[in-house]
Amino acid sequence: MNKKIFNKSGIAIDFGATKISVSQIFKGKFKKTITEPTSIHKIANNYIQQIEKNIKNLNISKSKKIGIAITGRVDQYGNWYPVNKENLGNFKIPLKKLIEKKFNTASTIINDATAAALGEANYGKGFKYKRVGYITISSGIGVGVILNNKPLLSENGLAGHLGFTTSTLAKTKCGSGRIGTFESIASGKAMSKIAKQKGHKNISAKEIFKLSFQNKKWAKEIIDLSAKSVSELCANLKAIFDIDIIILGGSIGMAQGYVELVKKNLKKEPKLFHVKVVKSSLGVKASKMGVLL
Repeated sequence: MNKKIFNKSGIAIDFGATKISVSQIFKGKFKKTITEPTSIHKIANNYIQQIEKNIKNLNISKSKKIGIAITGRVDQYGNWYPVNKENLGNFKIPLKKLIEKKFNTASTIINDATAAALGEANYGKGFKYKRVGYITISSGIGVGVILNNKPLLSENGLAGHLGFTTSTLAKTKCGSGRIGTFESIASGKAMSKIAKQKGHKNISAKEIFKLSFQNKKWAKEIIDLSAKSVSELCANLKAIFDIDIIILGGSIGMAQGYVELVKKNLKKEPKLFHVKVVKSSLGVKASKMGVLL
């Protein structure tokens, strides 16, 4: 397919477990963006208030559409449920209904990784391909899949949550309740937990990367383990969907040297399961562009 020109207008929100980023977009131009830490209270009303506050701050009267790309599960009715309950809590929020009633405008609510996959497939490095995979590696692990230009979706919103499938390298319990998931070993929060087990408390993934560049062996080992696990996830995506290209995003997925480590480990898999792996070309804009399609 031909690469499209992004010319959408509206307010686009990327809501993750670490931060919320809200942009006012007019005919494809990002006019104003507000970014702040996500207020983690594990109480539904707090998240709704934070989302509504940021929409108001960007002058909703000038926008005809609101798009929210959000971590977790979104069902066909626009209800939002966190999957990793350790991160955000355990609840059901009728987010689409609440937002449309509050601001009297159309809205789209979709999983953030799926939204980013849509953005990359239409406007980024995935535009030449029919089967596009997107993996975001940040505080958690999110996966979006585009097949023949359409996102993989399901009625209850669980489709595509492959960060909660199991890795051969993982053994501990994940916030989803499953044992040995990719999220439990490759995500930013998992990296911090592993660092703590090695005697390094209160160390973020960002700090682990910084220390690895200073040749700290233990930090390099943590990053290598994450990349090795993600390469296994890439091979799984190839086996399940015969994916054409996988795009890595998120603060860890786009960190210096990470994509190269994933590709290096992927070469150790049988050739049948090799797949093109690249760094996101749209970065933090991918999910916002995808959610306004």
